[in-house]
Amino acid sequence: MAEKDKFKKKIFKETKAEKPQEEKEAEKKIEEKKLDVKEITQTDVKKQETKAHTTPTQPQLAKTQTFTPKIQPPPKPTPKPITIKFFSIFPYGKIINFLKFRKIAYAISSALFAFSLFVILSGRVPLSTDFKGGVSANIKYEGEGTIDVGKIREVFGGEGNIQSIGINEFLIKLPLDFVEKAKAEGKDAGTAIIEKLEKIGKFKIEKVESVGSLIGAELRKKGIYAVIFSIIGISIYIVLRFEWRFAVGAAISLFHDSLITLGIASILGVELSLPTLAAILTLIGYSINDSIIIADRIREKLRIARIAWTEDIFNRAISETLTRTIITALTILFPTLTITIFGTTTLRDIGIIFLIGLVVGTYSSIFVVSSLAYDIYTLQKKMKENKTQKITQKA
Repeated sequence: MAEKDKFKKKIFKETKAEKPQEEKEAEKKIEEKKLDVKEITQTDVKKQETKAHTTPTQPQLAKTQTFTPKIQPPPKPTPKPITIKFFSIFPYGKIINFLKFRKIAYAISSALFAFSLFVILSGRVPLSTDFKGGVSANIKYEGEGTIDVGKIREVFGGEGNIQSIGINEFLIKLPLDFVEKAKAEGKDAGTAIIEKLEKIGKFKIEKVESVGSLIGAELRKKGIYAVIFSIIGISIYIVLRFEWRFAVGAAISLFHDSLITLGIASILGVELSLPTLAAILTLIGYSINDSIIIADRIREKLRIARIAWTEDIFNRAISETLTRTIITALTILFPTLTITIFGTTTLRDIGIIFLIGLVVGTYSSIFVVSSLAYDIYTLQKKMKENKTQKITQKA
């Protein structure tokens, strides 16, 4: 037994001495594996760094594009709304109560209309040779120096109308009696004028126009018809385009504008001729243009609101178009002033008519047309209410 125990102790000692060497070898193998792993990881990191610095090929790009998620761009900022500012005489949005002053406007218009009608019916309108007959001659002084208009007027004894139209150039308008006297003596009007002017110098007739009494009366009749038919035609258009109430207001305002313009121009000494009649017809078209724009704005507001006619809608429409109306009038006013100041005879007369008609037409478009249409509507409404009340009382 003692020998066996000794043998076992010897084997145990040998195995105990051998174990550290095996463990050392195992530890060395583990460390070698760790070193290999570190080297592999370091090489992978270097390869990745080199790949990052090198430019990728097309297939690599395709692979990365397929796998990399798409980055959405940041949302674009919403642009600020652009506000366009137009020139305006009155601040936009300001409403002026024009219908409040319609009774004052009616009084002013009635007074001017009555005055102009009195001037026309009393025969105070100076008619040119186009309408009353007579002779009109452009003459030129060919003597030495210059000659005064007063000397020429003395030759004719204050008969007719004589005006200076330039240096030594004059316009002579003589009545029909002078033409008839010249015919009785066997002369035409041109030779009769030259014979009278020979007393003060040498003159030359550049242009002569003579109109008989029948032709003058016919031209006068056609001029009146032209004004009446133009107003009727404009009224028919407004009835078809808008409403009959606006047509009535427009027709009254057009008669109002043309008669007041003619009456004031007659007091200022403007002759009624074919050119001045054409100017009055032009003013009729200009005056109705502003009225149509205001009526169109009123119609738009009534269509949007879908309510009965009110003073507020009319005042808003007139206020919104007021700047446009005044600017349009000013653009016509400036060239008209130049014609009136620097023009002579016929051009000056046309300029005066345009100035008067411009003021009167703008005034009537703002204060007369819309006010008349609104008053006609309110009157019609009251008449319907009275009828319904009578029917209910009878029932």
